[in-house]
Amino acid sequence: SVMTNWLWNLVNIAVSLLGYYMASFLIDNKNYGRKWMMIVGFLGDFICFVIPAFNYNYYAKGPGVHKFMAMYFLSSFFNQFGPNSVTFIAAAEVFPTPVRASAHGFSAACGKLGALTAAVLYNYIDVPMRFLVVPWFGLAGAIITYVFMPDTTGLDLKEQERRWAFIRAGREHEYHGVAIHPQHLSLYERLRGVGKYYNAEEDYRQRVEEMRADWEAAMARRTEEKAATGDHEMDDDWSDEISSFFERTRNGKSNGTTLSSFKQQNGDGGVVNGGGGEYTSEKPREF
Repeated sequence: SVMTNWLWNLVNIAVSLLGYYMASFLIDNKNYGRKWMMIVGFLGDFICFVIPAFNYNYYAKGPGVHKFMAMYFLSSFFNQFGPNSVTFIAAAEVFPTPVRASAHGFSAACGKLGALTAAVLYNYIDVPMRFLVVPWFGLAGAIITYVFMPDTTGLDLKEQERRWAFIRAGREHEYHGVAIHPQHLSLYERLRGVGKYYNAEEDYRQRVEEMRADWEAAMARRTEEKAATGDHEMDDDWSDEISSFFERTRNGKSNGTTLSSFKQQNGDGGVVNGGGGEYTSEKPREF
């Protein structure tokens, strides 16, 4: 009856919502995160559809119909607790800012092309054949995700942009930051040896030099503004400790000794934030 169909549809909606809420709780968990959520979701859908594919009459029309319904509901759960939640987030994170909107749109278009292909294909094959065809796309999605998708869980977008800046400048091998930590790289990138350039100490040194460049640019602007306005009491966004450090080492690049003194002044193990002259004592996330 209509009422019975509505009730089962409500059950399916409730299961889907449960998948969404579970995704919201675990998508930022560093032990699970985006990539594994995507893989598990694809594999869950694959299993739920491939089982009835090889005994369709038993599950769809015979005594296994209740098992078939359970697998259908589970597929709805894994669809939301997986690809349907992750694809929108991942596409907004993995691409560089100048092309992010276009690349995100292209990714969405590819997804719509897949939906269109299925809609057209279903007009030419019967239902049992659909179950023989469709599950393998879930398996393919899991494999492609595992091989090619980087894991952006816990990775700051600013740090990704910093890496992209090195890549666009043709200096990819000079970037040593956390964005190329093996935990964040795809299998393809790890096989290419991208992760071998990760070096926390060298990255710290680079950040200090980048911060020095920002400070020197700010001081140059401040000098010009003073000369133009005659105001010698202009606000300074840089802390006294940082300005003092850069003043002492202004005529030469910082070496290990000066970097050590910089750490001691601002708290050992701290992280330099590029721009604005801020320094936080929060330690980098351990992997």
